[in-house]
Amino acid sequence: MAMTEAGDDDLRAAGHGSERAGQSEVAETATTSESVSRQSTEIARLPVGAVESAPPKREPGTVRKTVRATTGVARVAVSAAAGVTAWGIDTALGVGATVVRGSIAGNPPREVLAEAEAEVRDAVRRALRLPAPPEQPTPDAVPTLREQGAALLRLSASTQGEHHDSHPAFAHMLEELTPDEARILRFLHLDGPQPSIDIRTGRPRGIGVERIISGLNLIGEHAGLRFPNRIQQYLPNLRRLGLIEFVKEPVGNPNRYQLLEAQSPVREVLKRSGFGTKVYYRSIALTGFGADFVQTCLPVVVQDGRVSGSS
Repeated sequence: MAMTEAGDDDLRAAGHGSERAGQSEVAETATTSESVSRQSTEIARLPVGAVESAPPKREPGTVRKTVRATTGVARVAVSAAAGVTAWGIDTALGVGATVVRGSIAGNPPREVLAEAEAEVRDAVRRALRLPAPPEQPTPDAVPTLREQGAALLRLSASTQGEHHDSHPAFAHMLEELTPDEARILRFLHLDGPQPSIDIRTGRPRGIGVERIISGLNLIGEHAGLRFPNRIQQYLPNLRRLGLIEFVKEPVGNPNRYQLLEAQSPVREVLKRSGFGTKVYYRSIALTGFGADFVQTCLPVVVQDGRVSGSS
């Protein structure tokens, strides 16, 4: 009898527990339905674009990683800026000290600037950790002028010395000539000395003499120069090189000076000048050195027993 009552009690307790569990499930289902309906109502109230473009929620771990990365980049940037600033200050101080030392020592400005540029290049190379450039081989020491002269004397006394068919200065002299000057040399070589005149005014015996016209000639026209008006530049250069000379003696034929005296500058001077004006007959000719130069360097050939040149 007692066992029957106990069984009834257990059955009633189990029934009450089942009712409580059913009530809790119903409550939870109602709560879930209410929250879902609330969210659906809120989403329905938003615009369509806002619903579609709503950014996804980030997890707390992703935000922390982003912050750490940004902080690391900022630290690297600050460190790099500090390193570049320190390098620039050190380089500027070093270059400034180099310039000051060179200026105090009295070195030429070009040499001081070259040394400063070399120091800047070395600083950049070290900062970029580039390899050092290979060292250039040092050239042999250049002999002094006295040593070169002694070598020439030894060669002149030697029977086995080098033999030059032409003067070694001819090659350099060609570089200092214009095309018109080459034509002048060939013209003088082919046609011989050319007449020129000087006109002077003043008292007898050269007291107070004034030279009005000096070295007037027609070489520019007769030689077929491209720029005959530059004859006053060409002749001094040829004389400087020792190729021509201004001779005080006239040419063999005095009639050759008539064409010069008929030039308008000469007629005007003779018309203006008064007592004491005198015309001096001169000539312009090749030197012996100039004749060798023309025969060696310019195209002058012999045809039918006479000397001629190509135009």
